[in-house]
Amino acid sequence: MNILLTTGHPAQVHNFRNIKFELEKKGHKVYWMATDKEISKYLLDFYEISYKIIERPGKSFFSKLVTLIKKTISIISFIRKNEIDVALSRVSPYVSLACFVLRKTHFALTDTETAGFYDKFFSKFVTNLLTAKSFKRTLRKVQIRFDANIELFYLHPRRFKPSDDIYKILGVQNNKPYVIMRFVSWDAYHDKGLSGFTDANKIKAVKAFSEKAKVFISAEGELPAELEHYKIKIPPEKMHDALAHSTLFFGESATMASESAVLGTPAIFLNENWFGSTDEEKDFGLLFCYKQSLNEQQKAIEKGIELLNTSNLTTIMQENQQRFLKNKIDVTAFLVWFIENYPESAKIMKENPDYQYRFR
Repeated sequence: MNILLTTGHPAQVHNFRNIKFELEKKGHKVYWMATDKEISKYLLDFYEISYKIIERPGKSFFSKLVTLIKKTISIISFIRKNEIDVALSRVSPYVSLACFVLRKTHFALTDTETAGFYDKFFSKFVTNLLTAKSFKRTLRKVQIRFDANIELFYLHPRRFKPSDDIYKILGVQNNKPYVIMRFVSWDAYHDKGLSGFTDANKIKAVKAFSEKAKVFISAEGELPAELEHYKIKIPPEKMHDALAHSTLFFGESATMASESAVLGTPAIFLNENWFGSTDEEKDFGLLFCYKQSLNEQQKAIEKGIELLNTSNLTTIMQENQQRFLKNKIDVTAFLVWFIENYPESAKIMKENPDYQYRFR
């Protein structure tokens, strides 16, 4: 088959890269289209993936509408030219409309409940919508649910083995404690009206954690001047190694919090919106969730201090991680099977959802 993969956020490169490689091993031709974002392009180049760039829309409604029309027409042309049989995306509006017009098979995934109208509207145009079992919303009558989360596409134990060379890259002695902190810019569509840690509490957290561990900060936008020298300086493809070996993750990014959790690193997540995936990880003792109020920010810092003072933290987290992973499937293997065997695979999952556990 000729298969089109489409990505927007840089994390989606990780979502789909193993699927691409597995499909190509089976003899399929895989094309890739990506939104024009520097880290996405860096990762695609690093993994030696050829791709076509999709223009980013402006922030105004009119700009978004014009880009939607232009890129839908462009993707229609691309699908026709390359005789695409199947498309896979994270509910891309352009691909959804293009495939709907051309009556092409299109599978889409989503894990962000707060996407609201966006996913609700465009998911109506896809052939099948796939979500984690923990996803809280039902966007379509037929919604295929898999027992994993999005991060396990690339961090399942079969797909990822953390490298110890991260200690040398970070300049930390092997097995010495360090903390990864992440602060976001809050300009994403699903972050409207939200805010995170105050600058004062960022500084307070760094000072408190520095008493027990070396601190590294990953940040979108500017940091308070006194925190600039804590900025992490590693290649983007090494971040998962850094999270896997860190003693604690502390921050505002749902993706990085969830990545840390599935890797067995205790994660403190501050956001007014929690998600099905983060709630599930919280239930397994892998992730600790807080809201954005000043009182909750203080509780999050106190929890971080408590975890850093826990002598058997590594053992506790490894046990929690194993309980979490026990019934989780290798979602990459599952989706490759689903694509190759469609439409029979959709029928099987509708009649017997437990069939997916063959891919544990």
